[in-house]
Order: sequence, then C-alpha cells, then structure tokens
Amino acid sequence: MTQPANPYIDSHAHIVPPALVEEARKSGGALGITVEDTERGPALQFEGLTHLRPVGGLARLEPRLEWMEQQGLSRQILGSWLDIQGYTLAADNAATWARLFNEHLAQVIQAHPGRFAGLATVPVQDGALAARELEYAVKELGMLGVMLATDPVEQDLAKESFEPLWAAAVALDVPVVMHPPTHGFGASIRPSYLAFSLGRTLDTTITTAKLILGGLFDRHPNLKMMLVHGGGYLPYQAARIDNGYRGGNGRPVELQRDKPSDYLPLLYYDNVAVSTAAVRMMAEIAGPEHLLLGSDYVFAGSPAPIAGNIEAAGFTADQLNLICCDNARRLFLKEEA
Repeated sequence: MTQPANPYIDSHAHIVPPALVEEARKSGGALGITVEDTERGPALQFEGLTHLRPVGGLARLEPRLEWMEQQGLSRQILGSWLDIQGYTLAADNAATWARLFNEHLAQVIQAHPGRFAGLATVPVQDGALAARELEYAVKELGMLGVMLATDPVEQDLAKESFEPLWAAAVALDVPVVMHPPTHGFGASIRPSYLAFSLGRTLDTTITTAKLILGGLFDRHPNLKMMLVHGGGYLPYQAARIDNGYRGGNGRPVELQRDKPSDYLPLLYYDNVAVSTAAVRMMAEIAGPEHLLLGSDYVFAGSPAPIAGNIEAAGFTADQLNLICCDNARRLFLKEEA
C-alpha cells in the first residue's frame, strides 16, 4: 500500500475550548447559555435548543494530542462542535457568543504552536453580523475559514440575507466548511437510530443542493466550499437533481452552467465515514486536488487509521500527498506545496 511522504493534516475536527466552558459558567446566563454539571462532566445548554450531552473529550487536549501522534498528524484544523454555535439565540447574543468562542479557540491555537489551526464560528441569524465576525476572526485572530451548520434550527443558509457572508468569504479568500448539526432536519427521521448514521448527511445534501440550485456559485464563482462526510448523498444522487432541473420542477433559477452537477467539481470533499469506493468516486467527480483527509475527532476519533479508505483507493504517491497534506496546505493555510 502506497504511503504519502508528507505528514498528515486533519482538515475536519471539533473542539470546545476548555476555558470557554468556564466563560459560559461565568457570563453565559445573560446570553441564554447555562452550564449543567453532570456525572459525565459539564454540558452547555442553549435557550431554544433541545438538551445537549456533556462536552466530554471535546474539551480535553491531552488525549487529543496523544491521538494525533498515534495517527501521524502534524496538524489539526479545528471547528466548533456544531451544536454549540448558538443558532437558537437572539442575533446579538449569538454574535457575542461567536466572538467568545473564536477568541478562546485562538488561545488554544497560540498555546500549541504549529499543532492546531482554527475555523471561525459566526452568528447565522444575520448575514451582516456573520460577515463581520468572519472578517474579525480571520484578520485579528488568524482563523483559516468558517464552519457552518448545514441546517441550523430555524435558519436557512440559502436565504438572500446571508449573501454578505458568502461575499466576505470570497473577499477574504477563505473556505466555508459545511457540517451537519445534531438537531437539523435529519434528526427527525425514523427510526431514530438512523438519525446519526444517515440523517445528518441529509442536511448536507439538501442544503448544498439548495445553494447550487439557487445560483450561489454563479453569483460567487470564487467561493471555496468544503463538504464533510464525502458530501453526504450529493455526489451520488446528483443526476437525479439534474433530471429535476431539466424537467423544470427543480429549476428555481436559471443556472449559468448546463446542469447542477456541473458545480460539483468546484467543491471540496473529505473522506470521513465513506467507503474506499466512494473515495474513488469523489476523485472521479472533483479530482484528487479537491479531496482532503479528515477525522471528525472526537466523534470518529477511533484507533483505526483515518486515511485507510484513501490509502486503499489506489492513488499514486503524489496523489496521496495531495489528499493527505498538500490540499489542506493550499486550501486552508495558503501554503504552496
């Protein structure tokens, strides 16, 4: 089995900065956030959101660093746990909470030089506020992009008022990472045991399809967007979306390209929780230059090699270097390989 020559970069991981929990305990009440102490540790609770489980390993750094060593990871790009992004709060409170999260994440990164990099959290209740926070997080805190919940409760990323954030991401030349939350549309599917394994990928599929069909990438052709979990079902059912578009029932706007699937090669995809065959298909759709290595730590932080499905896909050594390291360096770190 071919092995890449360069150290791995994990482009998909989650964190709750440890000091943020204490910040929430001290000042979260005014924002609609409380800390519940349980037998399994502290749990952040948000006004308007169903009960959340304890933060657990999300707020523990030593096990994370040990696991990174075991996996041969040189760096991990960290986004928030989507459930704590504050998308049920009032817009101003969500903006305050996003700033607190981003500043605490920046402190974690600064305390571990070269090991971590960060993706901003922004308030999705207001596109202008979201754009403003992204600009601050990138310019002042050194964040590399933004991670968005694909189906935040009572929010719609396809709404026109969200345009300022897309424009800001393009102007700042930073990627937008799309990730499903626990409490999105997919959480309601039955039987409930399929909500985790299949439901969340529905959120990514539906939201991204809406954005494509709404003309997002015609309005912002330089927007860089990464879909986690192999893009949900989007790459594998795109022909069905094309059929709807051509038939007229699924054509909300006239696209500049011939069909919706023509936009799939513009997107980036990670390898989390998909098969080796799916990795090969993603490479056929978008090319190895648009595939990235991810772990979904701590949610999929198992001892198994996180690059197993990539290493088994038959890529050349140069392609493995792209997928496991160099693509992340170019997309996030703006480094030439």
